[in-house]
Amino acid sequence: MTTQRVTRIRAGWVVGYAQGDHQLYEHGEVVYQADKVLFVGHGYSGAVDEEISAPHALVGPGFVDLDALGDLDTTVLGFDNQPGWQKGRVVAADWPRRDLLSREQLNFNKLYAYTHLLLNGITSALPITSILYREWAEDLDEYRHAADVAESLGIRLWLGPAFMSGHNVVEADGRIGARFDEKRGLQGLDDAVIFAEEIRRRGTPTLSAALAPDRIEGCTDGLLCALSQAVAELQCPTRLHCCQSELEVNEVAARFGGRSSLQVLQDFGLLHRHMLLPHGQFLGGKDPSAQSIEQDITLLAASGASLVACPLVSGRHAKYMEQYTALKQAKVNIALGTDTFPPDMVTNMHMGTVLSRVVTGNVSAASAADYYRMATLGGAEALGRPDLGRLCAGSQADIVFYDLSQPAMGQVFDPITAMVINGNGRDVKNVIIAGEKVLWDRQLVKRQVDLDQLHHQAHQQFQQLMQTYPERSFLHPPVAEIFRPSFSVKRA
Repeated sequence: MTTQRVTRIRAGWVVGYAQGDHQLYEHGEVVYQADKVLFVGHGYSGAVDEEISAPHALVGPGFVDLDALGDLDTTVLGFDNQPGWQKGRVVAADWPRRDLLSREQLNFNKLYAYTHLLLNGITSALPITSILYREWAEDLDEYRHAADVAESLGIRLWLGPAFMSGHNVVEADGRIGARFDEKRGLQGLDDAVIFAEEIRRRGTPTLSAALAPDRIEGCTDGLLCALSQAVAELQCPTRLHCCQSELEVNEVAARFGGRSSLQVLQDFGLLHRHMLLPHGQFLGGKDPSAQSIEQDITLLAASGASLVACPLVSGRHAKYMEQYTALKQAKVNIALGTDTFPPDMVTNMHMGTVLSRVVTGNVSAASAADYYRMATLGGAEALGRPDLGRLCAGSQADIVFYDLSQPAMGQVFDPITAMVINGNGRDVKNVIIAGEKVLWDRQLVKRQVDLDQLHHQAHQQFQQLMQTYPERSFLHPPVAEIFRPSFSVKRA
């Protein structure tokens, strides 16, 4: 239970919010009581019960991660092991799908992943897990446990089990095909609605409901119709991966009469302010033209839907939002997701700034401040939460202390730019959520967790998961052929 004590933080730098944007206070103050901020600025004159001194820190709002990894990250295995469709990133058609992780292992993954979100200064998140090692998608019990884990840590999450009515496979001749089961997709949506109602009855202020259909190409017409109705009734954030890959836009065009992914969403009443759409990289449909891309951007801007950019993951796959400048000019809201391990929002801000400059050929296209806004204000807007992603009177007391004193930080000529280009998530020192300390001196506060043991168990579990790749990979090669070492290995 949050107390009514008044706490003042004095920091070397404070990121406040006024007149529609962040602003910096050198030697600033943040004052909060219970879960609300009372004051940001200089010279607070009211009574204070507790003082926190952070003369070498940048104190700002917690980061908002809308594609936050909720399990162990298998995408890292594909970094130097390509093509992905031959290496288990698309399952073999002859694999009889089954669950490759036990319930205990899935539960552990949640603790591991949510802990690392806090360690990286992420205070609000919408988690995502892989369906590649599952018999189908996620289930109710898994997310009931996820809610328990989140509450025990104190992190602010939007939760809901992923569901789908189809998935891609690699056929025996190497073509990419698909398998559909609309009934299972509709049952998954029904379970997600049940979970949303349970979360609301639970009444935990830091836990909210979200709908998480897996990908647009994995949705049948019937599931899209039912999803549209469910979103209208629940009015909750709904994340649907869209405009993500060439495979997706080709499949969508083939199944929906040449329509682009965004046009299909509009046709089904699924392009509006509740929609969160990673990754926004393939606009304009199957054969994009300047006109069709402009039409998609116009649709997005008018709808109020948000794109979720994941710079680090996108850059690893040699793709990023070529239309960044046009999206920005059209005032499309862009939030950020980390979508990998580590869930390092700082590195993603750096990578996003660089990639935006590269794809536009313009060094002025994006700044550290632009991506800091996406990691805070952009995420809050996508969630419909104007009390998040900023520090001002009345906002939630979700506060991150970023250590600027490390020699590796170099010269702090500007605290935001220095953090983005010289820092990383490991420089987060303290985290407060809803006025409660949840991470202090990089140790969890509400739940005692042995981070070394957590790391050891994750490593062991990851090694076990790697051994399952042959059974679901095309032609079923041995592990040694799927994952080759960077250099030849000599062992004693």
